[in-house]
Amino acid sequence: MKNKLLRKIGLLMSVFLCSVITFSTTNIYAASIGSRLETPEDGWRRYNDTAKQIKYIGTGWGYSENVSGRYNGDGHHQLGPDISGKVMFKFLGTKLRLMSFVHNEGSFRFAKDAKVTIDGVDKHFNMDLDKQQEQTLVFETSGLENKVHTVEISTVARTETRGINIDSIDIDKDGELIDIDVPTNLKATPGDSQVTLKWDQIKNAESYTVKYGTESGKYTETATATKDAYGNFVIPGLTNGTKYYFVVSAKVNGADSEYSNEESATPQGGGGQTDPEQPTGNRAILVVTMTTGLEKEFDLSMKEVNDFISWYEGKQAGSGSASYAINKHDNNKGPFSSRKDYMLYDRILTFEVSEYSK
Repeated sequence: MKNKLLRKIGLLMSVFLCSVITFSTTNIYAASIGSRLETPEDGWRRYNDTAKQIKYIGTGWGYSENVSGRYNGDGHHQLGPDISGKVMFKFLGTKLRLMSFVHNEGSFRFAKDAKVTIDGVDKHFNMDLDKQQEQTLVFETSGLENKVHTVEISTVARTETRGINIDSIDIDKDGELIDIDVPTNLKATPGDSQVTLKWDQIKNAESYTVKYGTESGKYTETATATKDAYGNFVIPGLTNGTKYYFVVSAKVNGADSEYSNEESATPQGGGGQTDPEQPTGNRAILVVTMTTGLEKEFDLSMKEVNDFISWYEGKQAGSGSASYAINKHDNNKGPFSSRKDYMLYDRILTFEVSEYSK
């Protein structure tokens, strides 16, 4: 009886010790700010500072190579009085880590106040950690929405004559680092014989190239969009009921970027995503005055009115089709399944919208 009790106690102690060791190990090796992190932890993926997707903007950048202890033996850093430069890239994922080389010797110390701007939100961090160490974790954020994020790293206040430095970048293991010049978050909205495309603006874009076709990854048609067309670019002349696949690239400094994510849409008859024979929401009278002086009046849903205005404004910005089809519904009598009035952009003098009272 006594031996059985001792065996039970021994078994319980073993389980307890294993739990303590596992818990302790997890805490000991979980990276924290200031830790030396030579390899990415589980769930993370590492990119070197020389990855082609990372852009070093401005002057004042130095580059060191064949340095013992650094990731891949190299690193980018800001030197001298000009520390106005920035590091820019995009990434797909939910978390981000920055690794740097830190020093505690006078003029070798880096910025006390550095900044990471993610999708327009600033986060401050410190590179002056009062130690001399390579591959040091200096910044971490997690819990971001799983989408493409735009990142900008810069110096707020330098230490001595140095700003920031980059040794490597860690993101989600299944994430992706993306060049800042690649259009992202492409969206495709179907219409009547057309598809409207929207994507994130590339600030330095000279123009955009849209490729599309009826097979995923195989694009047989090309369209050029102006630099301001990213918010509303219409591809006209498509076949209703046929699924189309789209990608877009940006031309920056005369060179085309890689293509965006692929999006698909299937145009449908009726002028939009909803059935125009059963318009929803508030209604309005749209009166279009032509250059000839002729006035055309339509009783439409506010969605149809807004679709018309979006087409008109897009055409003003240099994108979209030359004509727009407005469904007459039952405004004009006759034994027809549908009637459309095709408005030519260059024939429109002005238009007026009179919304019904609610």
